[in-house]
Amino acid sequence: MFCNLPGRAGLLAATAALSLVHVTPASAQSVAPDNDTKDAAGGPQSSAAPPGIRPAKSQGAPAEAVPGGRKGPPGVPQAIRWTEDWSKRPAADAPIMDRIRHIPLGDNDDVYLSLGGEARVYYTDWHHSALGLRANDSNNPVQSRLRLIGDLHLGPNLRAYLELGDNREYGESFATGPNRDKLDVYQAFVDVTVPLGDAGKITLRPGRFEMPLGNGKLAGVREGLNMRFTYQGVRATYILPGKISVDAFATRPVEIKPGTLDDGADSSKAFHGIYVSAPNRVAGFGTDVYWYEMTRDNATLREGVGADHRTNWGARLWKRNARFDFDLEGTLQRGTFADQDIRAWGVLFEAGYTWPGLPMKPRLGLRANAFSGDHDLSDGKAGTFVAAAPRLPLFSEAAFFNFSNLMDLYPSLTLKPLDNVTVMAGPDFLWRQSKADGVYIGPAGSSFAPYDGTRYVGTALNLEMSWQATRRLSFRLYETYFAPGSAFEEAGARKGNYFGVMSNYRF
Repeated sequence: MFCNLPGRAGLLAATAALSLVHVTPASAQSVAPDNDTKDAAGGPQSSAAPPGIRPAKSQGAPAEAVPGGRKGPPGVPQAIRWTEDWSKRPAADAPIMDRIRHIPLGDNDDVYLSLGGEARVYYTDWHHSALGLRANDSNNPVQSRLRLIGDLHLGPNLRAYLELGDNREYGESFATGPNRDKLDVYQAFVDVTVPLGDAGKITLRPGRFEMPLGNGKLAGVREGLNMRFTYQGVRATYILPGKISVDAFATRPVEIKPGTLDDGADSSKAFHGIYVSAPNRVAGFGTDVYWYEMTRDNATLREGVGADHRTNWGARLWKRNARFDFDLEGTLQRGTFADQDIRAWGVLFEAGYTWPGLPMKPRLGLRANAFSGDHDLSDGKAGTFVAAAPRLPLFSEAAFFNFSNLMDLYPSLTLKPLDNVTVMAGPDFLWRQSKADGVYIGPAGSSFAPYDGTRYVGTALNLEMSWQATRRLSFRLYETYFAPGSAFEEAGARKGNYFGVMSNYRF
C-alpha cells in the first residue's frame, strides 16, 4: 500500500467506427512543434507529450515534466497529467467537463480543486512476441486503463495531487504483469514550492509519482502497458526559468501487485540521482548532464544472475524548433553486476528536418543508437548495457527488443495529411553490438544465446498512425513486421508481427 514510503474483426470494426469521431502521432521519434516560436526548443525534460507527437499549436514550448516546471497550454490535457494547467476559472455556462477541472474554493483563482481522469482501451495482437525465444509466444489481449485524478491547489506554492488507477487485461494467452492491477493509488504527492529571488524557485515533492528523465529514452514512462513506471520517495527541483533546472531524487520503484490497494515501494530496488538541464547554453543547443544509480538485488543477463548496482554518467545535447530537431546523448555505466565490474556504454542519436510550408508538412528523420554488449562472457567484466527504465518503443511499439547489446539505424518519413492526423513509416535495421553476447528480448533480461554468423539481427518495418479527434479524445494505430536475418533465424528466431489500436479519452 501507498503508506509503505522509502473476435478481432468485431473489435476493428468498432475501432473504425470510433475513429470517425483523433490519434496521437508516432511515438518512435521526436518531431518539431507546429509553430516557430523563440523558445520552441523546450526546456528540461523537454516534452510532456509522448515522443513523436507535435505539441498543440498553442504550445511552442512544451510542458516540463519536473516538479514546478512549465505547464502545458491552458485547458489542454497532457500525457503527463500533473503538467496540465487548469488555473483559469471556467465560465458559468461552460460544459461540465471543463467546470470540474477548476472548482473554486475561494475568491482567488489559484485556490481550487481540479477533477479529471482517463479511459483507455488498447487492443494488441503479437505474433511471436518473443520472436521464438519461448514457445507459445503469441498473444492478443485487450488492455483497459482507468484513472481518476484529484488535484488540489492552495495558492501558487502548495499542491496535493492524487491519482487512482484500475488496470485490466482481457483475452490474453499469457498475463503481462504491468497490465494487471486492480484499484490502487497510482500517484499521490505533495508539492511545496519556495520562491528564491526574483525568478528562481525550488519545489519539494514527497510521495509516489511518474518520473521521466531527459528525453525519456533511458528513464521513461512505459506508455505501451497499462501501468507506467512509478516511483516512491522524494524529489526536489530548482528552476531558474530559461537558464537552468537541477533535479535531485531518491526513490524506490513501485512494485505492481495485481490486487486492490496492495502496491508499495520495492525494497529490492533503489533509484536515485541528479539531472541538470540548461536550455540554449551551447550555440543555441540545450545541454543536459546527469548522474544516477539504479540498484537491483537480483538481475539476469547472459553474463549471469546476481545483484546489479549500476551507475550512469551521461550528457545530452538537443535542439528543437519548427524545422529542425536534434538529440544526441551518451552515457557510461559503471558499478558491479554479480561480482563483476561493469564497463558499459550507450549512444543515442536522433535528428530530423521538417518542411512546414509543404503539403502534409513532411519530416525526414534519422535515428541511430548503439548499446554495448559483453565481448567476453568469461573475463569477469560485465559489458552489457542495461537501461534504468527503458522506453522500449524506441525501436517500435512492438517492443520486441531490449536495448542491451543492440545497434540500430532507422530512417523515417512523417506526414500530416490533416492538421490532427500524423503518419510515420520507416525500416529499422538492427545489429548485435557484440557477437559474443546474446540478443535480448523484452524487458526481463531474457536473451538468445550468442551464435555464429554476422552481427545483423534483422529489419523491422514500422507504421504508426495517430489522430487527435478532439483535445480529449485520441486514437493510435501501430503495425510492425520483423524479419530476422539468416544467422539469427538459424539460431532459433522467428518472424514477428505486432498490430495495435488504442483509443484514449482524457478529461
